[in-house]
Amino acid sequence: MIRIVLQLIAIGVISGAGALAVRAWHPKSPPLYFYADQVKEGEATLEQALEWQAADEILWIDARPREKYEAGHIDGAVLLNEQDDFNMLLMESIDVLQNNAHKRLVIYCATDICAASKRVAELLRDRGFPDVYALHGGEEALRQAGLLR
Repeated sequence: MIRIVLQLIAIGVISGAGALAVRAWHPKSPPLYFYADQVKEGEATLEQALEWQAADEILWIDARPREKYEAGHIDGAVLLNEQDDFNMLLMESIDVLQNNAHKRLVIYCATDICAASKRVAELLRDRGFPDVYALHGGEEALRQAGLLR
């Protein structure tokens, strides 16, 4: 019985060492720990977005419901969400989007875990807009920076 336990421990140690070695030398190894505020693919941080804004390379898209948009939004932000009729809102703002197609589109919604900005980003990519990002931190990041009026 002791021999079996020792063999199991040896197998575990060898397997763990092999896994750590592969992780250490693999070119695309993920981080060992995942943090809640880790920026995911397709997201932009507020700092990145502000750099793009300073260089006039951004168009803000507000993916919150119309009531929240009307209560306060980033100056120049376009309302585009799924809660209201997405296609109608898209048609209302198509001229603005096409005139700014050379810019990055950064979409924000109510919270960091809000899926609305990610869904709107996906819908815009499907319609031919390649440079689209969901804002990491959402509305809260914008409020803390004093960007929502």
